[in-house]
Amino acid sequence: MKLWFNTRHTAASLPVFLVALLLVLAVCWLRPAAAHAGSSWLIDEMRFHASAHSALSCTDCHTDIAEAAEHPTAKGLNQPGSTAFSAEGCYKCHSEVEAELAQNKHAGKALVKGQDYAQCLTCHNPHYVLGAEARAKGLRKGGNISQSCNVCHEMKKALPLPAADVAACLTCHGLQTGVTQAASGAATASGSGGSAAAQAPQGQATQTQISQATQGQSPQAQAPQAQSRQAQALQPRALCMTCHGPEARDMPGAARMDAQALAAMTHKNMDCLSCHKDAARYPHNKQERVPCLTCHTRHTESVIHDAHSRVSCESCHLQGVTPVLKNGMVVARVDAGPLMAHDMGLPSGTVSCVRCHSPAISAASPAGAGSVGAADAVLPAKSVLCMGCHAGTFTVQDTPSRLGLGIFVLGFAALMLFWFSASNLGKGSLTAASDTQSSADGTGQTHGCPRPEHHGTSENRWLALLVDVLLQRRLYRESRTRWAIHALIFFPFLIRFSWGMLALLGSHQAAAAEWPWLMLAKDWAPTAFIYDVSGLALLAGLVWAALFWRKEKLAAANAPRHDWPALWLLLAITVTGFVQEGMRIALTGMPDGSEWALAGYALASLFGQMTPAELARVYGWGWYAHAIVTAVTVAYMPFSQLRHIVTTPVFLLVQTLRGRH
Repeated sequence: MKLWFNTRHTAASLPVFLVALLLVLAVCWLRPAAAHAGSSWLIDEMRFHASAHSALSCTDCHTDIAEAAEHPTAKGLNQPGSTAFSAEGCYKCHSEVEAELAQNKHAGKALVKGQDYAQCLTCHNPHYVLGAEARAKGLRKGGNISQSCNVCHEMKKALPLPAADVAACLTCHGLQTGVTQAASGAATASGSGGSAAAQAPQGQATQTQISQATQGQSPQAQAPQAQSRQAQALQPRALCMTCHGPEARDMPGAARMDAQALAAMTHKNMDCLSCHKDAARYPHNKQERVPCLTCHTRHTESVIHDAHSRVSCESCHLQGVTPVLKNGMVVARVDAGPLMAHDMGLPSGTVSCVRCHSPAISAASPAGAGSVGAADAVLPAKSVLCMGCHAGTFTVQDTPSRLGLGIFVLGFAALMLFWFSASNLGKGSLTAASDTQSSADGTGQTHGCPRPEHHGTSENRWLALLVDVLLQRRLYRESRTRWAIHALIFFPFLIRFSWGMLALLGSHQAAAAEWPWLMLAKDWAPTAFIYDVSGLALLAGLVWAALFWRKEKLAAANAPRHDWPALWLLLAITVTGFVQEGMRIALTGMPDGSEWALAGYALASLFGQMTPAELARVYGWGWYAHAIVTAVTVAYMPFSQLRHIVTTPVFLLVQTLRGRH
């Protein structure tokens, strides 16, 4: 019997099913967003002008605000939007709706089971609902009202002035769209002769003054569209300044912004809602963290020395805040006093880093002593020497790496001079070298350039080069045991280098994408697992090599000479790397995902007995110990058998270019 998922009919209908599923998910996702959209505090003045309720006073519906001694109140701002509405207010004018609901009908149709008909705002926005006459003339709820003015009357350059009580509400709650602002701005400027600020409501006058200050010219000299964009950008700020402005009345929980900070802030030409997208919605105290990465991209590790995957942007950039550890993330807590958080200018160098990277907690270092999982010193970025194991940077910022790289370059430069010297180009030297090569081949330990090998004519020489370099085919043919040992050492380096290089290049070339930063995140499960398992494989290969060399030495008096210092240096790099990883996981509070770093997580459990301050202090010393061992290994490479890492691929490449491979 043929299974149902193997039939041709099912295979053909699978794409249709997937598309339908995506549409259902999209509808489910968008439905709550549509309901939430009606809870904004801002009203589009043009759409409100065309609505059925434009002739009403705001207090006809918002009776509680008319009776309140103060507006707004913290209690009113922070409650859900549904609590600010009562169907009884609608029934005062729409009594026929209440009567129809009593007959289990609405809009002439039977009630839908599960629908809450007491929440009129779910379907109807009272500020934009169109009357029967407007709908009869062709206006539509989702249409462009600004292009439909002539449906009801001839085209106008500006909206008519509302009643005084409505204008008072629109001072804060009014939102002029680009078309509305362009028309009203041009009409006001031409009709007032430069007194636009005096003719506008209180909030609008302030916005015109701000526009003049930021643009450096009068509204008359500005093009209507440019004035429209500027005024539209700054308009909602009047609403926010009601509670957060320097002259606002005291309100519990509302931070007051300093006037000088407001004028000098980084985003002074943007309205508040550009970043605080849900600030003008209910409830006001349940806003999400500002998503800086919507407009900006992350810093590369060469700039901030590490990916800082669990550190929010505001922890470093904002003034008047204290970094705190919350749910595994370092976030910013606004300090008491004047709100200075919008001053985002960073001092040059690493001055801002001492907020967290400091041995003690002080006014300049409120998050020091390991309190947020940071080392007590500003450590350099990983250099090019680190690329063999990590996602390094194209920099060399620490002294050990500079010294190691310098000796490495000088050492190989000296070797090249020796190889290409005239004394080694003679026939006698080549013969001696050939004899030495043959002798070494007999022991199976050349530690230099491999013997040229002619492959079959059917094999592509470039493919042969790739197989010999990456898969170590020559060594496999010589000794499978040696190949296994070498593979456990070589492939971990290759895997880690490839992963790190891809992440590094992605952070530079695709900074707006998410994948490079996931790859750079040490606690992302795939990164943690790949790095840890490859490290364990490397450790196993090094231990196996030590045991194998020891066995060879005991078995034969003329055993080949092995480079024990190189082996011990590689072991030191591996062990100190695991220790550093364990300390990092413990210092950062065993974050989610770190459990995939099997050995590192186990070591972190041991280091967890230390205090954060102790871990922060020891981690810096451990980092430099690891860096020094790495630098010594790199410096030792030209003078040891490790130079085959460079010479063997180069030799094989030259042989391939000559057609001898």
